[in-house]
Amino acid sequence: MRHKGWGIIFVLMNFFILINFLFFNNSVYAKVIGPCSNCHTMHNSQNSKSVTSDNSTYNALTKGNCLGCHTGINNGNNTIPYVYSTTEPTFGNDTLAGGNFYWVKKDDTKGHNVFPDNPDDFLSKAPGALIESCGTNCCHNNLSGVVSNAGYDSLNGRQGCTKCHMVNGQTGPIGYHHAQNPAATGSGWRYINSFPWYRFLSGHITGEGHGVVGIEDAKWNYHATSDSHNEYAGKADTDGGWGFSNLGNTMTAYCTGCHGLFHDEQGGGSPWIRHPSDAVIPDKGEYRYAFGANGTAYPGTYDPKVPVARPIDTFNWQNGPKNTVTIGQDLVMCLSCHVAHGSPYDDLLRWDYSKCQAGSDNPDPDCGCFKCHTQK
Repeated sequence: MRHKGWGIIFVLMNFFILINFLFFNNSVYAKVIGPCSNCHTMHNSQNSKSVTSDNSTYNALTKGNCLGCHTGINNGNNTIPYVYSTTEPTFGNDTLAGGNFYWVKKDDTKGHNVFPDNPDDFLSKAPGALIESCGTNCCHNNLSGVVSNAGYDSLNGRQGCTKCHMVNGQTGPIGYHHAQNPAATGSGWRYINSFPWYRFLSGHITGEGHGVVGIEDAKWNYHATSDSHNEYAGKADTDGGWGFSNLGNTMTAYCTGCHGLFHDEQGGGSPWIRHPSDAVIPDKGEYRYAFGANGTAYPGTYDPKVPVARPIDTFNWQNGPKNTVTIGQDLVMCLSCHVAHGSPYDDLLRWDYSKCQAGSDNPDPDCGCFKCHTQK
């Protein structure tokens, strides 16, 4: 009877339809559906062989880690977003909103290092870190190590991707891919303003109300256009505030969790100490022509290669993504210049900074600096 019972379980597990995130139709969901056996194993063996990719064991009886499922080349038809490729992808063509970990695997200066077998060669803590004493290998020190002695059970054991993509620690390590976000949906996009938050980005000890809000493109910014792209929230603040408590549920607030000094010491006037983030694009001087605006009240055209943030307090998120940039209202943010995972360029930049030549008669069209600094 014991063997028959297990047989029934496996029959039921394979009864469901093939795994499909349904991101490419009008009903966009956060949670995975499909056979449990696609992701999980009961005994970690089949025909006397391990079913995991590297003979390791993983939390929740899963067959592999995050990159085990999210490795591949995006082609517009894949239902799983691929964030790591074993062969070099074409940046901006094969990659999604966060770039790709391919380059950081080879060079730590090119992205966030999430590989446990490849510790960072240059850094012992996050650049601009304001928090360091949160346990061994805590998120603010590195992403590659396994957290221990953190003082929070929900953090201990986290490594790599799960140091950033997490369900709020106060509710425990809930399975991210089984959480359903009830927010409004539209054709080809999803408005996310609550648990489990945009791309599962939330604070680990700051309470249920703190996480990133935004609009998620159905194809995760694959071949994004001015009409179809992710939307990010921003809050005008250049006076030294950082974190969710000061910057609200914005992407910049999340970035400052580890890189708080970059926002805490911006300057806010003249001279600027650092390039501003979550700062309104001025409606004067050369900025009046930013993103192709004509210098008056007419807006510029949104460019997904240089995304801007929308004011979180005024933007009507449920209308979907906008194809314009409103000078004097929209904001430059962390992701305007950087990608989250990795790029071919130093410091996770979106373009080759060394080719941004001021005063050139033939400026590099990929240099995002000139989107705002139009007369340089």
